[in-house]
Amino acid sequence: MPLPSRVKKSSYSGTSNSISLPKRSFLEKLDPFTYVDDYILPKINPKNNEIINWVVYLVFSFVFAYTLYTAFGLILNTPSPLVIVVSGSMLPTLSRGDVVILQGVDGSSLRAPEIVLDGVDVRNTPLNKLATYSFDGKGGWNITFTQTNEIINVPKKGSSDIVVYNSAFKNLEIIHRAVVKIRSNGEYFVLTKGDNNPNLDQDCGNVDELLLPGSSRGQIVTSKSCPSPYPVSLSDVRGKALVWVPFLGYIKLLLVDSWQNVRV
Repeated sequence: MPLPSRVKKSSYSGTSNSISLPKRSFLEKLDPFTYVDDYILPKINPKNNEIINWVVYLVFSFVFAYTLYTAFGLILNTPSPLVIVVSGSMLPTLSRGDVVILQGVDGSSLRAPEIVLDGVDVRNTPLNKLATYSFDGKGGWNITFTQTNEIINVPKKGSSDIVVYNSAFKNLEIIHRAVVKIRSNGEYFVLTKGDNNPNLDQDCGNVDELLLPGSSRGQIVTSKSCPSPYPVSLSDVRGKALVWVPFLGYIKLLLVDSWQNVRV
């Protein structure tokens, strides 16, 4: 088994008491594995065993990747700064296999048409009880909110923020566009839609909650298939799309996922 190229660069004589460190360039000093070469390997592998070298590199690869991912999340204010698109619901904006970098979001920074519905339990009210909606003849929707009689047009492909939210109803994470932002009783909620989907995520028809025997929680049943029976609370939004890299995660999907796992 050949040694990793960087191991060959490290020069230590075979005992931990005699270490000759090579002169490092500026770019090498930015490489965290340089310090594994210079300080870690000479101490734990003074005899330069090939298998031990590979194990050390594998362990530190995971350590550095986790550290970088965590630091990235802190900078972007989200615990999950990266996501891979697994379906075609956001075509042509996002394609299957695109890697999306997320940024934390709050109600004021989310770009989407806003409506205020104070005095309404938006969290537990399905869309067909909040508003009426119809096609606008251009591939989009006109949503008329019952309380205020305001009309918001949702075009076929908008320019508002793309968000990732957790759908507890479908037990999966969804990356779709936030088409309406609802402010209600000091909280924010969003209505969402895939650019390539004809319907809103919350277009579920009638929504009923059946009480389960021996449980205080109910099972949600919808008359139409949908990923989110209620408007999405901003607390369930992981972040908004900051930038994306086309097809970077496609190999991972081929190796790990299957088309049977794609639902939206």
